[in-house]
Amino acid sequence: MRKELGLAIKQLREKKGLRQNELAEALGVDHGNISRYESGSYAPDISKLEKLAEIFEIGVHELFALAEGLEIGPDVRGTVPLISWVQAGDWSEAIDNLTPGEGERITTTYKPRKHTYGLRIKGDSMEPKFPMGCIVIVEPDEAPHNGSYVIVRQNGDEATFKQYIEDGSTKYLKPLNDRYPIMELRKDAVFCGVVKQMTMEV
Repeated sequence: MRKELGLAIKQLREKKGLRQNELAEALGVDHGNISRYESGSYAPDISKLEKLAEIFEIGVHELFALAEGLEIGPDVRGTVPLISWVQAGDWSEAIDNLTPGEGERITTTYKPRKHTYGLRIKGDSMEPKFPMGCIVIVEPDEAPHNGSYVIVRQNGDEATFKQYIEDGSTKYLKPLNDRYPIMELRKDAVFCGVVKQMTMEV
């Protein structure tokens, strides 16, 4: 498996347009280590594998998938953790304490940042645009603007998904399903992220 992993590392390095010495510098190792990784004479430890995946903007599992001869979609730009609605309420703090490899991760064509996460939609308040069971990719490091689809924490620890609307000095959270009422944004509301993408695939 070391040889296959080495070939995968070389392929991803070349696709990224990096020389061996440039990858070594980004990874924090000697130039010779990259040569040994790519030849299969030496395998990176788990911390180096995680860093390599970060540099290549893929997940560790995708790195192994490529080594095993599985196809990685050309538009995949990274992976994000699929989290719970309770976790989403305070995700920027929770992710800093997340164990690497912990929990389910999903691929995305959105280029994720440090705190980007995925949520599986429950309920039908945002149908038909966001059907129940779909997954949204959420960017908490972005400020919402009028019309943004947002994850907001109100009335407790669990987050909710609505469209953010500004009408003069008043701000609202609007469901897309007409069966549900529009609600005024509470003063103690906390924005947990802006929805950047929707997918039906895990």
